[in-house]
Amino acid sequence: MQKILLPFTFALTVLALCSTAQAQSRNELARQYVELPGVQQMMTEMFSPASMYEQMKASIPPSAKISNAKKRRIGNVMSQGMMHLLPSFNKIMIRESARTFTKGELRAMITFYSTPEGSAILAKSTTLANRSLRSLAPQIEQVQKAVGPAIIKILKD
Repeated sequence: MQKILLPFTFALTVLALCSTAQAQSRNELARQYVELPGVQQMMTEMFSPASMYEQMKASIPPSAKISNAKKRRIGNVMSQGMMHLLPSFNKIMIRESARTFTKGELRAMITFYSTPEGSAILAKSTTLANRSLRSLAPQIEQVQKAVGPAIIKILKD
């Protein structure tokens, strides 16, 4: 009986270790992706003073006149506060990348974003998105005004 159990136990242990190694491999790949310099730069750019001011601007009434100096100060204060969240954001990005992407996709992203071209694309992505949203700001404000009453109705129901 022991001769049968030993190989069976060994086979179960090997299967368990393979499953764990596969899970760790996906998490490790996600960590490698998130820790790429280009990804780190992109995340840091998301919390930059300019990006933070653009995000805050949506909550400031359009009629408010704000000097450039105050815009910079607002952006700096928000950026300093948000930078404290960067380590948590890294952990969340690793977890969500492992959940979202397959191992093959993670490997492909690591390979591409490790190239000079891939790194440059990441570095420009946040700026591109911010400029694009800034251009759309008047339309976003119109949509917010238009849907505001419907949202208030939903919240009251």
